Amino acid sequence: MNIKQKLTLAFAVIACVPIVLVAVLIVLNLRSEARAGFLDSSGREIRQVDNAMQLFFQGISQNVEFLASHPQLQAIDGALKSYVAPDAAATPMGAQDRRLFELFAGLAASHPAYAYLSLGTREGGYVFWPGDPNLSNYDPRTRPWYRQRWPSRDRPSAPRPITGRLTTWCWSAPCAASPIAWAARAGW
Repeated sequence: MNIKQKLTLAFAVIACVPIVLVAVLIVLNLRSEARAGFLDSSGREIRQVDNAMQLFFQGISQNVEFLASHPQLQAIDGALKSYVAPDAAATPMGAQDRRLFELFAGLAASHPAYAYLSLGTREGGYVFWPGDPNLSNYDPRTRPWYRQRWPSRDRPSAPRPITGRLTTWCWSAPCAASPIAWAARAGW
């Protein structure tokens, strides 16, 4: 290799080194800015989701307070239809069952995230929306949403939700004749 080629190669290397260094610095800077931007926007999105969930939970709590003081729920007695027997599907719903079902249907219509609404009494009475005319051999007292119901007997209470395919929020409420437990199950 002659001296002209060596000088040309040396000048090319000298010219390329700053370009490569600048390119590396730009890439590193862009990467750190992208990461910072991602962390910032992710944090804002997480806060938004958290706020939305808090509003959803507050709405559910307000519904619980409303339903716990609702005259139809306060008037529940031991006469709710029980689905424990194998022939429960043949037994018609009583007037109280129908009124509670209509109340639940109205609540569900105004809250489309609710997939199910269930109410059980200590006597085994059960009212649920959307309903199933063929339901039998079902005891609400054995369900997790009923078993975790009684942290407080004098006001509505809501233990931690049960998570699964559908998230289930459970509450208990004192009533004059029969304490009740009810659950709202929502799916996204």
